[in-house]
Amino acid sequence: MTDEVRPRRGFLGAAVAAVTGAVVGAATRAANAMTTRGGEPLTSRMRQGEPPTQPLDTMLLFERGDDSAAPAITHEVLSLIHQEKGKHSYPWTLYTSLATHHEHGDACVHCARLHKYGPGWSTGIHSEVFNHGRAVAIGANVEMSNDYAGAEPTQVIGLNIQAVGGPAAMQYAIHVHDNNESAHFETGIGLAGRGKVGIDLSGKYDVAGIHTRGNNIRLGEGACIELDDKGEVQIRYREGKIEFLKNGKRVAHLDMSGEDHAV
Repeated sequence: MTDEVRPRRGFLGAAVAAVTGAVVGAATRAANAMTTRGGEPLTSRMRQGEPPTQPLDTMLLFERGDDSAAPAITHEVLSLIHQEKGKHSYPWTLYTSLATHHEHGDACVHCARLHKYGPGWSTGIHSEVFNHGRAVAIGANVEMSNDYAGAEPTQVIGLNIQAVGGPAAMQYAIHVHDNNESAHFETGIGLAGRGKVGIDLSGKYDVAGIHTRGNNIRLGEGACIELDDKGEVQIRYREGKIEFLKNGKRVAHLDMSGEDHAV
């Protein structure tokens, strides 16, 4: 993997360090260049229409309820427009931070909740990326770290998807698909890390753990297919032979260079 496509690691720490020294001067310049274009005075509570009231303990609340029959345009509650043309910059349009020490309850930096009643396309979180330059473009980036040294069971998870509703089944936890022949991914899912297990199928599936349909499964030469939980019984292809192994020792093989014959 080249430097240009390697994921940015420690991005938050580097960005904060780079910005800290110049924050006062930048804030002053921004204040001097800022202009206003009228509008209503802002308060901590603003309400348009009659949206359902929610029990929120919030310092700032904007509410909007619509019953639109107008032309098909988007309707926003809050819009942030940001453009950065500088070559050395860390532009962050929206920054949120949470430091919590709670022991009971749930902590969440960003919560998106969607109630879908009609047939229209809907999503809890939508990200669009239009790549016009070199190097890395990512729709959603998650950087994790863990410095907990205690003995209690701990799980640090980069992406967690839970099925919590019913009774109807949901179709996909993760769905990767192409839009047309020109818009497609060369690789659907890439695992470039290292660890104990690449993909862990610990659930129970009716048809198959992996259903390839008309697609092939490919192994590099010398890689094994393990046929038991301990990995003691294996099949592999190496140096022109399909080999059957038990505890790392070859017990039988098929010579793939020979004539066609019944086994």
